[in-house]
Amino acid sequence: MLLDLKTLSEPRVHLERTYPPSAFEATDEFIVGKPVELVCEVEKIRDWYQLAGHLSTRLRVQCCRCGEGCDTDLDVAFDLRYVSEALSTGTNDAEIDNEDLTVAFYRDDQIDLRQLISEQFYLGLPMKPLCQEDCRGLCVACGKNLNFADCGCSVEWRDPRLAALDGLLKR
Repeated sequence: MLLDLKTLSEPRVHLERTYPPSAFEATDEFIVGKPVELVCEVEKIRDWYQLAGHLSTRLRVQCCRCGEGCDTDLDVAFDLRYVSEALSTGTNDAEIDNEDLTVAFYRDDQIDLRQLISEQFYLGLPMKPLCQEDCRGLCVACGKNLNFADCGCSVEWRDPRLAALDGLLKR
């Protein structure tokens, strides 16, 4: 999934690519569920390249409440500046600003689109994915998924640090 910068015939090129889900490894966070569509503009500006566009796919993630797998559609816009790795002088401690967060590096006149896409997957994932808006999660006593049936457990939690005060309430 390399973009060969030497093959770009004009200073601004429209790029559309589709990659099968099998081109991406499953991770602990997600599995790619449908083809990844990448649409972007590649523009050469002085000694760097600007890639602006979006990608879309469907990811299989784990619900943060019940642990079941669920699908989430991903449509992420990006705008990145690619600078030659040879120009990178990042050896000293320095404060970064917002502009630095949109800079990536390429080497050997090739941009690794797999790295770009994988990074956008992580940035586009929901903070707390849910299988459904009203997911009830798991029972804290028996671990049963409450979305399918009630378990009948009586869960009453008391803070053990306040156990000495329970005697005062009974008097």
